[in-house]
Amino acid sequence: MPIVSADGLTWTLRLKPGLHYAPPLDQVQIKAQDVIRALEREANPQASAGGYSFYFSVIQGFDDYAAGKADSISGLEAPDDTTLRIHLVHPAGDLGERLSLPAAAPIPPNPFDAGAIFGVATGHDDADGGFLVATGPYMLQGSQSLDFSTPPSQQRPASGFVPGRSIVLVRNPSWHASTDALRGAYVDRIEIATGGTREDAAAAVDAGRSDLVFDPGPPPQAPDEQIRAYQSDPSKGTISIEPRDFIRYVAMNLAAPPLDDIHVRKAMNLVLDKARLQEIRGGPTATEAIGHIALNSLENNLLLNYDPYATPGDAGSVDASRKEMSLSRYDGNHDGICDAPACSGLLALGLNTSPIFIAQAKEIRKEMAEIGIRLDLKLVPPDEAFAKLADPKNHIPLALTISWGKDYLNASNYFVPLFAGTSIGSGAAGNYTLVGATPEQLRSWGYQVTNVPGVDDRVDACLIQLGEAQLRCWADLDQYLMQDVVPWIPYQSDSHVQVIPGRIVRYSYDQFADLPALDQIALQPGT
Repeated sequence: MPIVSADGLTWTLRLKPGLHYAPPLDQVQIKAQDVIRALEREANPQASAGGYSFYFSVIQGFDDYAAGKADSISGLEAPDDTTLRIHLVHPAGDLGERLSLPAAAPIPPNPFDAGAIFGVATGHDDADGGFLVATGPYMLQGSQSLDFSTPPSQQRPASGFVPGRSIVLVRNPSWHASTDALRGAYVDRIEIATGGTREDAAAAVDAGRSDLVFDPGPPPQAPDEQIRAYQSDPSKGTISIEPRDFIRYVAMNLAAPPLDDIHVRKAMNLVLDKARLQEIRGGPTATEAIGHIALNSLENNLLLNYDPYATPGDAGSVDASRKEMSLSRYDGNHDGICDAPACSGLLALGLNTSPIFIAQAKEIRKEMAEIGIRLDLKLVPPDEAFAKLADPKNHIPLALTISWGKDYLNASNYFVPLFAGTSIGSGAAGNYTLVGATPEQLRSWGYQVTNVPGVDDRVDACLIQLGEAQLRCWADLDQYLMQDVVPWIPYQSDSHVQVIPGRIVRYSYDQFADLPALDQIALQPGT
């Protein structure tokens, strides 16, 4: 584990000594400077297509280097070959999870070109996949033939990587199980073919031509017929249903009447029939009804059974909702029906990309009418929806079928982009609820509402925590948001449905990638 200074601004990480890269660089030791090289490449907009360099802006000097104002990242240093020291601009207890992203994977120097600033990745700005030199149990087939002595334009990628078609992994002779307590690496060879339909992939598994299907898309990740066949006949194998770490919710603009009243927001949570939305989505195999904001995997299951708006069978409760609505100033006669002018014609954006989303949006509209909330539903493409939502001047009250998935295993990846005041107006991955907006901002955007709740201080307090303390802090913030702020109606979490044929004797789901863990899978001998 890293050593973190008392002020949280300096992290010191130790690399295992004596580890080497895969062939053809099996004589090259993996060093701390190689991680620095990788992060410099991530910071360089011309050299990296990683797409998430902003996660590393917390490192001192990272943004200056990215802007061309410095020749190196001042906050990164390697006092020796196995020590990496990182200086931050502010405490970030999730730095370890950020460093688990592929961008921080070490890049070896080019032994034939000392001036290659990004080592063997130099010159392969947008397509370095075929030139990766492994550090783990597997390497690309043909990696041993990579020739880094030639100019990058003349280098040929490893034969085991054909973009858009296939990836073939073989054992890395530089890797030894005695130095790696985490990865079993049971199989000797992994062949991945890309493309095709789910039906074709399922047929290949059933016929024994393939062992697993890797499908990062929405559920179900296998045809319903195949899922039912395996569930009814255990001799075929098993079905694994895991949380995909991708949730769907209704976002409420807290500065748009009548949503500026917390009783209205609570009533909307209570009336939503999550069971019906689950049925539309594909049932309990495809999705799980949820009752709070962050993923359970990011909070160590501390809120596994927490739902402040739980109703019998997750079917919603008109009676409980109307009771809550009667406390609102938008219910003039306190009969549980929102009857002020602001309750009618409330603009709500839904996505038109799928019959499922369209049906869910219409169902939400129908249920809100039970408490007097009359929605003006507009079904639009995602690009249009997110562009409108990103600009607070558009005064969009509701977004009905949007979703969010993590990039790394820390709840900061939820609470910062979705609820920090600095995330308002930041684009598709932004704070559409206006939680944390200042009175000055609200006035400049043309809102009559002058104040909305904020959680920036609570987010900042969690960011400086580490380990279990941070997990507890995120869980506390989740509960505060759900009960005292109420910016969302979270209604479902997508599942990952994996068909596992009987010839697979050991299987594990990788919560980081939301896919099967290749290094943890074992087959029957001889298969």
